[in-house]
Amino acid sequence: MEAILYIGISQTLFAGLLIALKRPRILANQILGAWLLIICMEMVIVLIDETLVELYPIKILPYTYGPLLLLYAKLMTSEHPSFNPGYLWHFSPFFIFLIASLLFLDKPVINGTNGFLVNDRFVSFRIVYAVTFFISITAYSVATFVVIHRHQKRLKLLVSYSSGKITLQWLLGLSITFYLGYVVMFIFGGIDILVGFMPFDPYEISFIGLTILTFLFGVFGFHQSSVFEEVIRYKEPEIVPENNGSGKYQRSGLKNKDVARYIKKIEEFIQKEKPYLDRELTIYDLSDRLDIPRHFISEVINEHMGKNFYNLVNEYRVEEVKQRLLDPAYRNLTILAIAYDSGFNSKSSFNTIFKEKTGMTPSEYVRKVSARSS
Repeated sequence: MEAILYIGISQTLFAGLLIALKRPRILANQILGAWLLIICMEMVIVLIDETLVELYPIKILPYTYGPLLLLYAKLMTSEHPSFNPGYLWHFSPFFIFLIASLLFLDKPVINGTNGFLVNDRFVSFRIVYAVTFFISITAYSVATFVVIHRHQKRLKLLVSYSSGKITLQWLLGLSITFYLGYVVMFIFGGIDILVGFMPFDPYEISFIGLTILTFLFGVFGFHQSSVFEEVIRYKEPEIVPENNGSGKYQRSGLKNKDVARYIKKIEEFIQKEKPYLDRELTIYDLSDRLDIPRHFISEVINEHMGKNFYNLVNEYRVEEVKQRLLDPAYRNLTILAIAYDSGFNSKSSFNTIFKEKTGMTPSEYVRKVSARSS
């Protein structure tokens, strides 16, 4: 156990400081760094709890895990991240139990699963603590999942490609694993409390998983740059709210007489200039080259062309692939090489999109076309 804690303390301290001080300084990195450093503090306390148990009767630091992870996800997926004082109310359970811990300095209120249901003056408090913490970690985990899912959905309005650095799929996967780890710990802890026998201490084993997870959070977090620095390649002259939350664009300034003109301009530009050959094409790039405000392009594509930017661009890429597969000049290239040259940035996204648009895999399409021509 001590070896695991020493490893966990070393890596969370190093990763936390490295990410928090990473340049360029962004608030999201400082939040993730704080999250890792708080976990480091928890591990330090567990390591020397024989001397600190009187000063730490209630495990309160874990109450910050959920809020900080949610805040990191919110800031990383925000186009204009900034700290909102309203975020502080998320830490109210932490401060409530901090006050409670100061009131009960004379006795360890919660000390593992042993004696959890002992009928003393703290039994009700322990039950409330456990239930409250499980609700907290569940609520904040679900909120984090929702934030990332909405972000991934919104990206399809802005970009034509998929990349782990902008989709934050790594954060979603690790957050789910983090939550499931707590669910398993609660189940094992409950069994230990009710049955009174477990071949291992669930609380101690949880730190093995936490050490592994914090290592992964540190690696991915350090390599993660600001999402919208990856997406936005220039500064828009103005920012106009796209919709009112109902899915309808209001007060955008787009006139009905301009819709048909913009659709024609967009389609002619894409067909003639083939901007989709750029693997990292974004709606901001299209706006810059067409000299049309981004929110107008977004409204035209979404409301009047009945698709999103991601689907629009990838439809042209699929057609480009199909044309090149029929062109003898490209027969010396593999299907994947043609896909990359046509604007796709990964094999998996190409296969998925191609089958979605044609109903066939690329290989099936080639065989079908070859059979027709022979």
